[in-house]
Amino acid sequence: MSLLRRPLYQRSEGADDDSWRLALDTETSRLFVEHEKRRGDFRGAGYAIETDEIELAEFLKHPSHGREQLVKLLETLFADDSDVSRPTAA
Repeated sequence: MSLLRRPLYQRSEGADDDSWRLALDTETSRLFVEHEKRRGDFRGAGYAIETDEIELAEFLKHPSHGREQLVKLLETLFADDSDVSRPTAA
């Protein structure tokens, strides 16, 4: 699996760190949000990293700073609306 990733948001609270990235699996063309959680002391045995994959639609349902950043990123894709075809009124 080859993943392309784009950072969305990162939050650090003491020894805990969370980061969210937009990810594209180039083999399956699956687009999702990757959430990486780092917990504990980096120097000790209590350190752990956990990564979750969140479907895009599910991620967009819940208000968060990461969601706000994803929406801003998606809006840039549509910023130049001169190429967008609009339905005509009947």
